[in-house]
Amino acid sequence: MQLKLIIDAKPLDIEIDDVIAGLLAIRLNLPAHADQQAAIVQYLSEKGAPWLLDEEHMRKRIFRRLILDVADPALIIRYLMVDR
Repeated sequence: MQLKLIIDAKPLDIEIDDVIAGLLAIRLNLPAHADQQAAIVQYLSEKGAPWLLDEEHMRKRIFRRLILDVADPALIIRYLMVDR
């Protein structure tokens, strides 16, 4: 999933895997048929602030945030059970 975050009025393009996007959608309690991309962009843009250093630093910061948000065994089980 291609995302264009806006952090402190600066654009940041990132790409995340669909599975990670699905796990984050479950974490955020987004409805299955909602516009998940817009909600994920808003969430990551807010959590990424403030802008520090350069784009590469900010990308790493966003990915660390994603890891912390989705590294929960119970969340992964919920994600896997949604399809059943």
